[in-house]
Amino acid sequence: MKFIKIFFSFAFALALISSCNRGSANETSPKEPLNAHGEKIVALTLEQFNTSGMKLGRLTPQLFSERVHATGMLDVPPQYKTAVSAYYGGTVKEVHLLVGQKVSQGATLFTLENPEYVQMQQDYLSAKSRLNYLRAEYERQKTLLNEKVASRKKFLKAEADYLSVLSDYNALGKKLELLNIDTQTLNAENITTFAEIKAPISGYVTEVNITRGQYLSPNEVAVSIVSNEHMHLELNVFEKDITKIRKGQPIRFRLPDNGTDYYEGEVFLVGRAVYSEDRAINVHGHFHPAKQNFPFIPGMYIEAEILVDQQQSPALPADAVVNVGEANYVLVKKSLANNTYTFAQRAVKIGRTNDGYIQILNADELANQEILIKGAFDLIQ
Repeated sequence: MKFIKIFFSFAFALALISSCNRGSANETSPKEPLNAHGEKIVALTLEQFNTSGMKLGRLTPQLFSERVHATGMLDVPPQYKTAVSAYYGGTVKEVHLLVGQKVSQGATLFTLENPEYVQMQQDYLSAKSRLNYLRAEYERQKTLLNEKVASRKKFLKAEADYLSVLSDYNALGKKLELLNIDTQTLNAENITTFAEIKAPISGYVTEVNITRGQYLSPNEVAVSIVSNEHMHLELNVFEKDITKIRKGQPIRFRLPDNGTDYYEGEVFLVGRAVYSEDRAINVHGHFHPAKQNFPFIPGMYIEAEILVDQQQSPALPADAVVNVGEANYVLVKKSLANNTYTFAQRAVKIGRTNDGYIQILNADELANQEILIKGAFDLIQ
């Protein structure tokens, strides 16, 4: 009898363990129902959809490209920069300039004073008065020579005197023009002791190196001006990427401290020399600062991307695609009935990622279907 009791106790224990195992297996079965295609089905109410801020959308064509990263700066061509100096030295009489001030071409930047300016004007007026007499004498001797009344010697003397003073007159006039003294209105009554130094281009003052009362030597830089009319990009591209760069390719660039705002340009020139220090090649780009509503300043450091190998492909916003393990999924709307959305979880093949969009390689399988483009992350498992 004792043996029979032990046997039944052992059999009861086995039955109990078997029952517990079946219960455990039932608890690990998948919660999501599957449709006829073996796709997981996700359902949620219309209220849940709206409260969670979810959003539906479709595949849209987007440009995808390989991106060559570059760094550089904003600059202007040499003809849009100028260092203002004086051809003849003088003491600074007046200067009213501030760095950053806008000036127009021909505007007076500062004035110089020097007694030598008076002597130059006096010499010019003296040459001018003598020239009138010598020109008349030259013409008279020329007429007499033609009539064989005067000797050739007198004619040559009159010609030499006239041409000598004419040379002095023209040279002194050019010197006064360099001082911005108007020779057309200059006379004995308006001789001046100072000269106005004017802006050769329109632009912004970047340096002021003079003060009132300072003596400015010839060719010493007094003021620097930069024009922003033709600002451009000067980029450095590593030599391993230079074969991909072509004229006309789009450029996206930004300031390092502003990671969200990008500006647009295009490649205009590709350098033909490699700088040995960092093995980089210069790429010159154009853009239109006036059209992009930002006060760019020459010398600003920038980070840029040159878009190469561009192609248009169907794409979805990055939030629509959820990565699970080694696969990627989206939720495709199946129906909206009884205030309930039904979605099918479907695998997708992805390609490049640009500007918040993901290239969908099997787009034909999703054509003309509505897809959950916002809020999919919490629903896909």
